[in-house]
Amino acid sequence: MSSVTIVHNPASGGSVDVDLLRSAAEQHANGHRLRWSPTTADDPGIGQARDAVERGCDAVIACGGDGTVRAVLEGVAGSNTELGIVPLGTGNLLAGNLGLADGLDAFPVALSAPATTLDTATVNGERFAVMAGVGFDAMMIRDASSGVKERFGSAAYIASAARNLPAKVVSAAVTVDGRDVFEGRTAMVLVGNCGRVTGGLEVFPDADPADGRLDLAVLSAERARDWATVLWRLVRGKPQPSELVTRHRGEVIEVHLDEPVAYELDGEDREPATELRFEIDAATLQVRR
Repeated sequence: MSSVTIVHNPASGGSVDVDLLRSAAEQHANGHRLRWSPTTADDPGIGQARDAVERGCDAVIACGGDGTVRAVLEGVAGSNTELGIVPLGTGNLLAGNLGLADGLDAFPVALSAPATTLDTATVNGERFAVMAGVGFDAMMIRDASSGVKERFGSAAYIASAARNLPAKVVSAAVTVDGRDVFEGRTAMVLVGNCGRVTGGLEVFPDADPADGRLDLAVLSAERARDWATVLWRLVRGKPQPSELVTRHRGEVIEVHLDEPVAYELDGEDREPATELRFEIDAATLQVRR
């Protein structure tokens, strides 16, 4: 029998009754020893996951939204403990990129599927698995209230995006592996380990979370016409014009801003900063899929 710790976030936007959650897990346990470890206001899952690793647990299952998944992977990354995901949130970014089922239907895979080795990345020392960025995307995430997300799901992000257009632009300098790749005004800098954002939109069509590199996009759109072009091409899956979106790949990406700007990682917003350092951490996560 293997030992499995289930980290459950009762405050997730898609949270279910704990008795229903336990019933679904036990239905597919197949002899696994299950241990339950709910998140708290003081610890969103990092401590629970690290405790499971220290106890030699075979897997930790994150039941919740993007915040719970990110916290748990922070705790298990770099260890032999595998990550299982039962997506119960609004965005479900990592689950969507890996093609996992939503809700309780994800338990069979989370409990018993073989694991795939993936890269993770850090921004200013915090770990993420899907995407991080500074500027417009962080403002969009910050302004999508939890109440609206619970009621309307991912549509809350669309409404928030509309409120933040036209986006504020700032002066920035960006380097990739020590090379200067951008200097100018930007509304958003995105760094991806995976390719898809909320709603399944593919920002980095060629992104591979196991290639040891990060994908970079620097958006220079300022006018309404420029934004319309970028958004239309994004929805239609067409390449972006090089004069509006600068693209590069690398292992270390540094962003220097002339004023503090909010940033986000895997759907969690952070306080404004002027310096951001993104680094790939290759082959550090075992994910059941």
